[in-house]
Amino acid sequence: MELSSSDKERIQHQYDALAKKTLVGEAKSHRRTLAKRAAREVTFSDLSESELAQLFTTDEYESDYFRFQVSGFDVLVKNELLAEALNALPERKHDIILLSYFLDMSDAEIGELLNVVRTTVFRHRKSALAKIKQYLEGKADDEYR
Repeated sequence: MELSSSDKERIQHQYDALAKKTLVGEAKSHRRTLAKRAAREVTFSDLSESELAQLFTTDEYESDYFRFQVSGFDVLVKNELLAEALNALPERKHDIILLSYFLDMSDAEIGELLNVVRTTVFRHRKSALAKIKQYLEGKADDEYR
């Protein structure tokens, strides 16, 4: 059965209308999807420091640290200037600082480990901190000269 030219034209118009409806619907759907995505997206410049820090990791290698041996413990120090200051201290004071601040030992525990009384540990720690402070301040002064 052969269609008349008017029937062919009618069918063509129906197809065109259906195609237009489909394209309009897809365009609306795409715009809604973009609007939803835009509502959830945030530019990097709008992120806080803590949010940015969650987006990446930094590899850490043992070679990035300075290793100290203290009474059978390995203590790793990352800050080069602090490591220099610790090396400038006498061995006992250097050990007390490392045990106290890097291994979280109390004065009593350090005294027992090093066979000295608690008050001696306290005095050594206090004077070592003063020397470290003096060393670091001296280095800071050298940088600004």
